[in-house]
Amino acid sequence: MQEKVINDSILEKMTLENVFKIFNNNVYPMLKDEDIQFCEDLENFCIELHSKIDKSQDVYSMFPELGRHGYIQRINKYKDFTPYGMKNEILLATIMSICDPPLEFARIASGNLCGNPTFRHGKSEEILKVQEEIVTGKAVGSICITEPERGSDAVNLKTKCTKVDDGVIFNGEKVFTTNGSKSKYFVTYGVYDVESPRDTMVQGMISRDFGGVETKRLKVNSVPRAHISHTIFNDVKVPMEYILGDNGAGYRNLFDGLIPERIGLTGSALGVSWGALIYGIIYTNLRKQFGKPVIRYQGVGYGLADLLAKNTAATSLALQIATTYDEKIIFAESPSKEAEKWIAAVSSQGKHFVGKLSHETCYEVQQHMGGISVTDNTPVDELADQSKVEEVIGGARNIQLLLIQGQIQRFMRLL
Repeated sequence: MQEKVINDSILEKMTLENVFKIFNNNVYPMLKDEDIQFCEDLENFCIELHSKIDKSQDVYSMFPELGRHGYIQRINKYKDFTPYGMKNEILLATIMSICDPPLEFARIASGNLCGNPTFRHGKSEEILKVQEEIVTGKAVGSICITEPERGSDAVNLKTKCTKVDDGVIFNGEKVFTTNGSKSKYFVTYGVYDVESPRDTMVQGMISRDFGGVETKRLKVNSVPRAHISHTIFNDVKVPMEYILGDNGAGYRNLFDGLIPERIGLTGSALGVSWGALIYGIIYTNLRKQFGKPVIRYQGVGYGLADLLAKNTAATSLALQIATTYDEKIIFAESPSKEAEKWIAAVSSQGKHFVGKLSHETCYEVQQHMGGISVTDNTPVDELADQSKVEEVIGGARNIQLLLIQGQIQRFMRLL
């Protein structure tokens, strides 16, 4: 804290432990006993970790600590880390985001966006070794889809693949590669034929050790402790053992991965939103103006009440999506095609709603708290910075609305 101006009696109540108490009171009634135990263990871990965080340093030194406790990812079963599934990934993302939003931002890019394809599409011993390095936090991963001229268009990629006898050569450039300049591994998409991307898309796991990988960090003011990069592939030869989807399978894998990605990112945004809201609740209950707590003024109390209703509803939606994904996709003997279609559609709705809500919550809480909220005396301004990215990562707001608009048009097929 550069210069303290907050009252000590308020500051001593604005602890991560107290934030979790209020969060739990709102969320635990929606959870099963097993989920509650998972949350309690994770929160205790976060409280201990929080005391070690140096906010002048990058987040990546904490990855091994996350890995030792099974907190790099929880979608998939890995060793004896249980419970697992999409609901646990949502809870992990939410709680970790309340604890340290930039750390969560980097974690989900490595464990979910890069790590999940190793479970879903990896079969070789080489990929299993990559998986072990990522999930244990020994190595950092990232995903490479977006290109300088291909932002919302994830299909018509310019990254060119060339098949050779013992592998695939990648040439191209990607942007907004979260973790890029710190990553050892990159899940990357390219095409053999730019005129026929769907039928020729390739998904490969590129290691920096292959050579030909160049990363340049972008300046993104909202997340100074995580690295977002411009990534360039110059004749990177990827052995076939590291190819996760070839000859059009990459296209199917790409869209298959977007669903758990968007659900997980919904959890990250929920954490930002809940964190800001709860710090605002604590502060406005304790801060007095004109002889009474600020929360008792309608201009503040009603605004926070509105945000509480929205955050509770958003959390219920996210947990329902994740529960359905677990029951009808991950743990189902025969995954439901109908459920998969519904989840694909509603994951965009959830991502749009919660991403926007995180920004709204942070902005409104700062207005209700006043000037203290734009200083480093509380974590709210850091959460507000993070909210700018939450609404963009994984498909910006208008991309999600485009997808949702398509869903509305498809309703007419029912008539």
